[in-house]
Amino acid sequence: MRRSRAFTLLEVMVVLAIIGGLMALVTITSSDRHAQDETEQFARRLLAVFSACRQESVFQNIDLGLAMDSSSLLLLSFQDIYSQEFTANKTREELDALAKNPWQPYSGPINNDIEAPEYVFMSLEVEGQEVDFADLLDDDTGPKPALLFLSSDEYTQFRMILIHDQDENFEIVIEGDGFNQPVMTLERFDG
Repeated sequence: MRRSRAFTLLEVMVVLAIIGGLMALVTITSSDRHAQDETEQFARRLLAVFSACRQESVFQNIDLGLAMDSSSLLLLSFQDIYSQEFTANKTREELDALAKNPWQPYSGPINNDIEAPEYVFMSLEVEGQEVDFADLLDDDTGPKPALLFLSSDEYTQFRMILIHDQDENFEIVIEGDGFNQPVMTLERFDG
């Protein structure tokens, strides 16, 4: 005759404790990854915008620029005041404004205004020098680009760093050499 054996209360409690511990680890790991995932998703969006800017500038034979601060980007196009295409039907005041700053908000198919997620912030280095965003946003003359995308398929060499305010254990770096597609890397810090 066979005797069936049941689980003891102690065995059930040990199994439940192990399962609870594993679920807590999964929850902690996934919440730690939220900041990184959010920042990586924004970095991929920026890479797509950079690629679209390069293509648009080459195919439309225009020069584009990106003005920015620590949490947003604004796409601009160069308006040549010596070209009838840009000066036709403009008033003297509009021409004077273009002479002061020929970079005007872009009105093409690319999203013109790009906002970073709430806790993601950007810094930018051009030619090894950190860009002071306050220099780019002049209320009198309007925004000036930090990055240029030229019709010759060249662009400003840059290094952009994305950080998430809620997790200081990583940063995402987007680097472009001016000729090839910009690349994204994740740098983790022990914390």
